[in-house]
Amino acid sequence: MNFLNDKLVIVTGAGISVESGIQPFRGNNGIWEENPMEMATYRKFITEPGKFLSWYYKRFISCLQAQPNEAHHILSSLNIKVITQNIDGLHRKANHNPNQLIEIHGCITEKRKINASMRAELITAEWNKVDEADMIKSLFYLFKIPQSGFVDEQSSYRPHVLLFDEFYTDLYLVEDALRWVLESDTIIFMGTSNSVGITAGILEIGLKKNKRILVVDPSPDRSFSHPNIHIYQESSSSFCRKYFKNE
Repeated sequence: MNFLNDKLVIVTGAGISVESGIQPFRGNNGIWEENPMEMATYRKFITEPGKFLSWYYKRFISCLQAQPNEAHHILSSLNIKVITQNIDGLHRKANHNPNQLIEIHGCITEKRKINASMRAELITAEWNKVDEADMIKSLFYLFKIPQSGFVDEQSSYRPHVLLFDEFYTDLYLVEDALRWVLESDTIIFMGTSNSVGITAGILEIGLKKNKRILVVDPSPDRSFSHPNIHIYQESSSSFCRKYFKNE
């Protein structure tokens, strides 16, 4: 099948990064075992910024040495529109055209002031400057939080990641993402479950607008079972190698 002649959008999730050694959200040793519904919240950031930032520092370390895999590189080389739920930055490392990439949940390598409203305010998080021998102190310094732990919404910084108790805003380019979906002929979900709000929303739009919908995952979520959804039960790299690389 030739997908590259279509107006194509690919939605990627944690599964595409498993081949790069990134810890998945579900399954054995997944991040979900660490209770992210509590840790990855703005409430946790405000009430226990030391624990919150330490948790995200571990996320950064897990992504630091990871390299993009074949799927990331193929999608980048073909300049395909990608909406990724991943904050690991692997699409960036594969030199994906930033105009063809929407990191719908943000990126672990960036931070911003809490009251930021424009993407121009995003800056490098500089997690590499954290002193693990005095972690909380150095994390507070990095994110402009006094040692008292008081988070000031005017002057303090936060990781640029969408938290579980937050809504999508213009900082996450959600309107651009939905426009890409509406303009597309084909939507491919790679390595993602149908349990995240944006994924469910894109799927609903795709089905209502009679888009061609594909799901690529070695263990696809049961919620994708639908007569108008084509399932490819394989890894993202395997699929890209078969259907994109030699087009």
